[in-house]
Amino acid sequence: MSLRSFAISVIASFAALSGCVAQDLRGTTGQLGTLRFEYATADVCDGCALDRQVLVGSVLDIEVHGVHPRSRYAVRSTAPGIATFRPISRCRFVGEENCRDAIAVDAKSAGDADLEVFDEWTGTVLDRVTVKVRDAASIDAVVRVASSEGVSTEKLAANAGGVVELKHNSDVAIVATARSASGEELIATSDAIRGAYADEHVIGPRRDHPSSSATEYARANGPGRTTVSILGGAARQELSFVVVP
Repeated sequence: MSLRSFAISVIASFAALSGCVAQDLRGTTGQLGTLRFEYATADVCDGCALDRQVLVGSVLDIEVHGVHPRSRYAVRSTAPGIATFRPISRCRFVGEENCRDAIAVDAKSAGDADLEVFDEWTGTVLDRVTVKVRDAASIDAVVRVASSEGVSTEKLAANAGGVVELKHNSDVAIVATARSASGEELIATSDAIRGAYADEHVIGPRRDHPSSSATEYARANGPGRTTVSILGGAARQELSFVVVP
């Protein structure tokens, strides 16, 4: 039996003993048919398939299914200039609820990179899957009412002059969607999309509201007119605001 066959046999045996073969069907099947993968970043793309495209600059997690917890594996990228991968743990305490291990993806430039999962002892590739990284061709931004309870479904539309009117001391969420040249919605995190504020005395960022998502939280700080630009690589959308007392 080859080293690769032996490594895969061990993983399959562990999975069968734990009932994973019948129950763990989440994610995208790898190219070798051994493991399954899915994007798993809260508020961004939790449970998304690996055929989704990722915006350049995003940092997000991939969960791997089918590897027994006692197995030791490592990861590598076939194109580190496009995307790099590293194992991480989202566990702060032993026995923590929803504690999990994952693979962090750093999307660096447009292109395709294979994530390879290999046995740390034998060096045998257990499975691989392609991560697709793309530049943004356009940014679509929607302004919504925000509060301490979260983002409302209420959209704040611009007036006939293209200006969104806000009340002084009100909070808003600017929800951004990045699209590729083909029009496909890209998975994007706050590492890849940011807001540029022309006058923070009128509208400024809410730095007490951290999030992994491509949503910019802002507050109307004082009366006046200003703009906020939502940037994603070379793509941008500029929004005009007026804050009234």
